[in-house]
Amino acid sequence: MTRTMLMVAALLLCVEPAGAAPDLLARMAAVNPSLRSYTATLHAEIHLLTFPFLSTDIVGTLYRKEPDREKLVVTSGLPFVAQNFGKLYPNIVSPSRWEQMFVVTQAGDDGGITRLRLVPRKRGNVDHIDVSVDDATALVTSLRWNYRNGGYALMKQRFAPIQGEELAIAEQGHIQEPGYVADITATLDGYHVNVPLSESIFEQP
Repeated sequence: MTRTMLMVAALLLCVEPAGAAPDLLARMAAVNPSLRSYTATLHAEIHLLTFPFLSTDIVGTLYRKEPDREKLVVTSGLPFVAQNFGKLYPNIVSPSRWEQMFVVTQAGDDGGITRLRLVPRKRGNVDHIDVSVDDATALVTSLRWNYRNGGYALMKQRFAPIQGEELAIAEQGHIQEPGYVADITATLDGYHVNVPLSESIFEQP
């Protein structure tokens, strides 16, 4: 090998696989440091793009207990749509636990938005999650759950300061599963922050 080739080979051996920027993950985990729990009212418009091609409004209560306990209890809407939506509403794990639950790598950064890929450490229905993070605020602006069956669920979020915390006030989503496609637009209000929440809430079917 020539001297130049040896130098190139040495440099390649020093290159580590791309990982997630540790400073960004630390900033994400530090958002809302005093937040322990909340409840909120969710108002959603659901448009089924497959048979039976229905549109309906749904109202529900969202319960959240850090770092990863979340449940949506639907209180009004077409029964079979409401039931499915309550089951499909995605659980968002706090960034403080991402490295425990996922292999996290950085997929790109355009100077304002960093894109991360989360691959579950335990095999399940989710193949990987694509995440977009605002570099300035360290808030997650969108998530896309990619399922092993070829389907996916996309959710974009908008935040606002509420009771001293940065909380989602609007969501826009698209779900595409075999035999089930829907668009969703939702708003969240009526927040109650750091309220006691029993574990039984999250154990209910």
